[in-house]
Amino acid sequence: MQKVLIPLSVDPVRNSGKRLSFDGYIPSKNLPRFNEVLASPCPDVEVTLWFGTDEQKIHNFRGQAKANVELTCQRCGGTMPYSLAIEFQYAPVTKRQTAEDMPEHYEAAELNELGEVLLHPLVEDELLLALPIVAKHTEQDCAIKSDTMSYGELPAEAEKPNPFAVLQKLKK
Repeated sequence: MQKVLIPLSVDPVRNSGKRLSFDGYIPSKNLPRFNEVLASPCPDVEVTLWFGTDEQKIHNFRGQAKANVELTCQRCGGTMPYSLAIEFQYAPVTKRQTAEDMPEHYEAAELNELGEVLLHPLVEDELLLALPIVAKHTEQDCAIKSDTMSYGELPAEAEKPNPFAVLQKLKK
């Protein structure tokens, strides 16, 4: 099956009624915030989306995204490969379904003025959240070994005059 470009925005309520699905990709150039935190621009991100309605008649969509990216190791400063595979599940916020009334397994998806969800920024947010807080190689793969790292030494304290020396003289 041929991969297609994931649309920038969709109407989740209409797509849920039709039980549509998308299997495609999001171009790297459409993910500027994600590329900003990577060592090199990522290739296109593979995305699969399914739209449907659950037993409570809540319109929802779920998806998966996969990307192989290059991160900067925070220990040695070199690049390291990292595979991302994420899953997400959203329900649109409508007049009938507010974010507070939604079951907890759904994230709330805000609709724009046209009643659509912007998919590319939504997937980009999920990818950013899936990145490690501190990216570093495994101990064996890193150019800098943890036992050779030093964290610096404090400078020697210079002798400072005692501010209470005057009081000491008065006491005598």
